[in-house]
This record gives sequence, C-alpha cells and structure tokens, in this order.
Amino acid sequence: MAKPSWRVASLKEKEKAKSTWGASPAGTTHGHGTKPGPREFFENVIAKRSTYEIPWLFELVPFESFRNKKVIELGCGAGYDAYEFHRCGADYAGIDITPENIVRTKTHLGFYGYTPQVIEGDAENLPFADGSFEVAFSNGVLHHTPDMERSFRETRRVLKPGGEFWVILYHKTSVFYWISLFLVEHILRRGFLKRSFKNRLSMIEYTTSNELPLVNVYSRRELKNILQNSGFIVESLWVRKLVKEDLPSIPILQNLWQHIPQVWLDAVGKRFGWYIIAKAIKR
Repeated sequence: MAKPSWRVASLKEKEKAKSTWGASPAGTTHGHGTKPGPREFFENVIAKRSTYEIPWLFELVPFESFRNKKVIELGCGAGYDAYEFHRCGADYAGIDITPENIVRTKTHLGFYGYTPQVIEGDAENLPFADGSFEVAFSNGVLHHTPDMERSFRETRRVLKPGGEFWVILYHKTSVFYWISLFLVEHILRRGFLKRSFKNRLSMIEYTTSNELPLVNVYSRRELKNILQNSGFIVESLWVRKLVKEDLPSIPILQNLWQHIPQVWLDAVGKRFGWYIIAKAIKR
C-alpha cells in the first residue's frame, strides 16, 4: 500500500533536517572557523551563545533546579544544553534526529568527563515509556518538525503527571520575521520574484549542505493553543532575543545599528524578539 502524501512529505522534511544539521550543527557560525570535533569548537560556540546570542536562557530556565531529576532533551544538537544539564547534576537523556549529532554530543561532553545517554530519535515518536521523565526540554528544534502538535503530545506522554515542559521556538511577531525577512528581503528587495517566502524563511539556517530545511514560526497565542490542545497547562510565556544581526540589512542604516546599545535591543526583544519561550505543565 502506498504511503499517504502527507506521510511522504513528512519523511522528506525529516531527511532534509538530517542532511542540514548532519553537515553543519547548530552553532557552527560561532565556531571561529574550527570544524565540529575539537574541544575548542564547542567552547567557542558556548561562549558566544551564553554571552551574546541567548544569555537570557540561564535567567529563565532554572538548570540548577533539575539536579537529580530525570530530564529528556528533544534535539540535543551538539550538546550545548546537555553540558549544562550534566554540570547541574540532572539525570539526563537526549535524542536527535541527526546521527552525527549523537557522536558530537558524546565527543563534546566527553571532554569534561561526562557520558551522556543520547540516542538517535524522532520527537514525533519518542522511544520511551509513558511517564519516564520529570522534565522535558527543547531549545530551537521543534519548529523544524512537520507535526509539532504530535511531538507535544509525545512529550506529554513520556512526562510524569505534573512534569515540566520547557520549549523554545521561533517567534512570528518579531522584528526579524516581519521587518528584516518579510518587509525588507521579500517585499522591498523583490525576493518574491525569485522564491516563495517559505523558501526564504528556510534560508535563515546556515548549512554546508544543499538542503532547505522546514522552518515554522509561532505567535504567543498559537503556541499557547497548541500546548493546551496537547494536554498542557501553560504556566509562563516569554519573548527574547534581538541582536544587531536581527535588524534589517539596509546599507544606509548599518552604521546606525552599531551604535544602538544592546540593553535597548534587549528591552524591545522582550516583546518583539526572535525566540518565544514557554514553560508548561502536564495536565
């Protein structure tokens, strides 16, 4: 029997994801020219993330409170957040759809004496029993999955009653999405004559492969509705992340952007930033 067309499309998107991040894991542009593998690469990426790109992560997500708790990370990437969970004493397990990232995470954490439990897996079909974890965490991953609501339901299934779900996704109501990408790149520069906006959105992901991965964006209301429909109580929603690179790439304004204090961008980013962060509780 032939597979339904939606199923075929979903499998194609997942193969694109494997190719994209198999070639270039998230954070590669912060590696200062080094390739994934040596300790220097991972330390360069973590330094850039923690001091410039997402310093707010450690203000919002209480990693220290996860000590001795069973944690599942959906999309471990090259192990940047896995390192933090291990450092804080969590009982950690991670999955990633990209086989290369399993090796990278083990290599990365091995430099610090950690032996992470990480396996290749799909967030829409988690290979764990019901109620296996107390905390689920996903940072910048699930907006690439074809069926995010299914991945949320799977997350709920593997959580214990009252378990926490921390998820970070791309934010639709943001400066980067509506002004930099849509208004400037797609409309004013007539990008619509060359490609669809969906393809333009996929091009934000750095990769050395030839693939354009699936990229979705969500408003606060949309994310809240999906979480509630998946059986969660939404406890908190935040918006963060606006840096100079997120502002419109307009030559006449480029010099002006360099003089804007980051603290001003941070203030705007709390309403119109590129990431939306949610804490939800299994109902």
